[in-house]
Formats: sequence, C-alpha cells, structure tokens
Amino acid sequence: MGLRSVLSNLRRPLSLVGKSLYFHGILSTKDMPLPDFLGIGAPQSGTTWLHENLCHHPDLFIPHPKEINFFYKNFRTSLRAYSNRFRPGAEKVKGEITPAYGALLPLDRIRFIRRIMPDVRTIFVMRNPVERTWSTARRVVAREMGGNLQDADESRFFAYLDHPRVRKHSDYLTIFDNWTTVFPPDRLHVAVFDDIADRPRELLSGVFAHLGVSQDVDWDSFPYNTVFNRNLEYSMPENFRAYLEDRYRQDIDELHKRFGQRIDRWRC
Repeated sequence: MGLRSVLSNLRRPLSLVGKSLYFHGILSTKDMPLPDFLGIGAPQSGTTWLHENLCHHPDLFIPHPKEINFFYKNFRTSLRAYSNRFRPGAEKVKGEITPAYGALLPLDRIRFIRRIMPDVRTIFVMRNPVERTWSTARRVVAREMGGNLQDADESRFFAYLDHPRVRKHSDYLTIFDNWTTVFPPDRLHVAVFDDIADRPRELLSGVFAHLGVSQDVDWDSFPYNTVFNRNLEYSMPENFRAYLEDRYRQDIDELHKRFGQRIDRWRC
C-alpha cells in the first residue's frame, strides 16, 4: 500500500475525531466563518433557481459551486476546510444549498449541525411529491437510456420510482419532523415550488425575511423569471401519474392539513 493510500485511510477517522472534539466543545469554532443558513432541499424542486437568485442579493454570500455536500458526501473533509469556503463572505449573511441535506442526514448529523451552528436557519422548497418523484426518475432513467425516453423500459421507471432514496426525498413530513426535533420550528422556512412560476418575487421576499436581509432590492438584477433546469419541464404519462398519485395521496392530505391553500392544486 502506497503512502497516498495510507494517508487517505487515516484521513477519515482523524476527521471524525476532530468533529467529535468540536461537538463536545473541546475545540472551538469561534474563529471559523460558518454558514448562517442552509438550503436543505428538495431535489428537483427549484433549488438551482433559488441558488442563482440568492447569489444576486448584495447582503448574501454563497460559495460556488452549488451543493458543497459537506454534511453528507464530503463529511470526511475537515471542518476548517469547509469554513474556509465562507471566509470571503465573512461579513455577509452566508450559506449554501445542498438538497441532499433534508432527507439523507441522520439525526446525529443534524445534531452536529446544531452544535456547531446553533443559530443556522434552513430553507426547504417543497414540490408536489408526484411531480418531484417523476422528474427525478425521468432525469436519471433518461440519462441511463441515452436520453431516448421512447425506448425506455417501463419497468426501469417503476423500479426507480420505488427506490428508497427517491421515496425519502419526497417524505416531507419526516424531513420536517427530523429537523424541527433538533432545531426550533421557526428556523425552518418552507417555500412552495409552484410559487416560482406564480409569484417568484413573493417567494424570494419570504426567504429574505427568513434570513434577515433586506427585501428592498433592485428586482431587475435578479433572474427570478429564468428557468435554470429544463428537467423540471416534462409530460408525465397517465399510468405513472395514477401510480404516484395513489402512493402520495395520504401524504398530500397530511401536508394539506399543515399548509392549507398553499398546496391546494396538489389535491386536484
């Protein structure tokens, strides 16, 4: 085994030991510029649109590229290295958007976030789970089939629709319960995907208010009427729609009890 492999194998346990020291207060994060907010999902729900618009606010700093993924895929990276991503915006309200955080972080990882960033605020863009699930399946399966959906095997779609990770990303009630178990409920701001098309300025104003930055901005400088992800545009075959509507009917009813008319169209 070469020296590089040895160092790589050592890096993960050493990184986890370091994070444990931060969690227990043995090491301090006082000199580290860490995020003031996290965008935590959902995938295929307009988070790229949100990212691009937040980047245009003069009071906000968001490092590029989108989806740093530190608390999920890149947790072996040192906390200081993560912090350095935000150092250029240390004097601003800073944050990042990684859609995997909402559904895929276990409770102990969310508790770690609370420990090192006790005042962090979160943003979740919620899309009709029927449409979100299909959009994700269409993107992934189409990529695997070379982009030719006409030749795709329906069984591949149905298998992907039932994939546990896909289901997790659309299980909004569990996501909200997990995050509000660790953080006060008012730290989580839930936006609705439909508002990106219907009332984008109002959606952004709500996010700005949640983050504590000015809502009095030059709206002409924001790309709020731009579609950044064409995968969000599609036509869903009726057999898949019927299957997904049946699966998510109870979830949507429960979400409607919580969010009311904001998601009325999901029940049509």
